[in-house]
Amino acid sequence: MSAITKQIIKAGTYIFHEGDVESHFYIIEDGEVHIVTKDKAGQSIIVAKLYAGDSFGEFALIDKSPRTASALAKTDISVMRVSEEGYQTMLSELPIWASCMLKSFSSRILAMNSTLKSLTEAIKQSRY
Repeated sequence: MSAITKQIIKAGTYIFHEGDVESHFYIIEDGEVHIVTKDKAGQSIIVAKLYAGDSFGEFALIDKSPRTASALAKTDISVMRVSEEGYQTMLSELPIWASCMLKSFSSRILAMNSTLKSLTEAIKQSRY
């Protein structure tokens, strides 16, 4: 398979599952993707809703660990599937893209921190 390929994925299809070990990520051209995980009771939790221009699955390339969540095509989607080789090429040849990728990571971490803070405060308040 080449370094970057285009894929069309039907609504309701899982792109990857939590625990999968893969070495590629995706850039959404069109459509909506939900990143989901499950709580202890097995209920799905939507971690993020992503749209055209967003990317997902990059952490699998960075730390080589299993997927920490699943990716579900909420609508029919068009994505670019980028292999590890394509990722390395993009980092070296497209510095503006690399900078945007870092900003995206930072935004995701800030959003997650905000959510965790809100949840922690809600849990504390529910105990009183």
